[in-house]
Amino acid sequence: MVEKHSVGGKDVWIKVDPRPVHRENPNVIPTEYFTATIFFKEPTENESGGETITEDGEAKLFESPVAALSFARKAAEKKQPEQLE
Repeated sequence: MVEKHSVGGKDVWIKVDPRPVHRENPNVIPTEYFTATIFFKEPTENESGGETITEDGEAKLFESPVAALSFARKAAEKKQPEQLE
């Protein structure tokens, strides 16, 4: 899922991807997390150039797409105006 947002008067795209979790016991939840990537230019087919939200050097995992989208939007809002260009 990719959503376009306006942040500081600039267009920003946020892509949320599912990240399955392989567990020995499939009844342990959650079985899926989500990651978020911010694009400051409209993403293309190859989707390069995005900034994945990370934590401790790894992609930050969110329990829902809404949580991933909300966190990524707040992260984009914290960028300096020149970083949005």
